[in-house]
Amino acid sequence: MKDEIVVWDEAFSVGYPAIDDEHKKLVAMVNELFQLDEQGNAVQKSIIAKTFQKAGEYAQTHFHHEEEILKKANYSNLATHKKEHESFMHEIWEEFNLFNKGSESAVGLARFLKKWLLNHIAVVDKHYAPYLVK
Repeated sequence: MKDEIVVWDEAFSVGYPAIDDEHKKLVAMVNELFQLDEQGNAVQKSIIAKTFQKAGEYAQTHFHHEEEILKKANYSNLATHKKEHESFMHEIWEEFNLFNKGSESAVGLARFLKKWLLNHIAVVDKHYAPYLVK
C-alpha cells in the first residue's frame, strides 16, 4: 500500500494557510487508514472504524470552517461548494455503513477518501483560491 500513501504537494495548496493545514490533516488521516490496513488482522475493525469516523467528523469541521472563510471572502460559488460538501458527507457515511456491514475494506475506505479529497482540493477548491487574501 505504500504506493497508495498521499504525499502533500504544494500544487494542492489553495494559498490560505489555515485551509491548507486542515487539508494536510485530512490527507494524514487518509494515510492513517492505509497504514492500518497494511497491518492486517493485527488491527481490529473497531480501530479502523474509529479512525474513519474521526476523519469524517474532522472533514465536517473543516467544511464548516472553509465555508465560513469563503462566506467572508464573498465567494460567488459558495452555494454550489456547500452542496458538494453535503454530498460528500452523505457518501462518506454510506461508505462507512458498508464497512460496518463487511461490504467494504479499510483500504476501500481509504481509496474512496483519497480520490475524493485530492480531486476536491486540487480541482474544486482551486476555484476559490483567488477570493482568499492571506
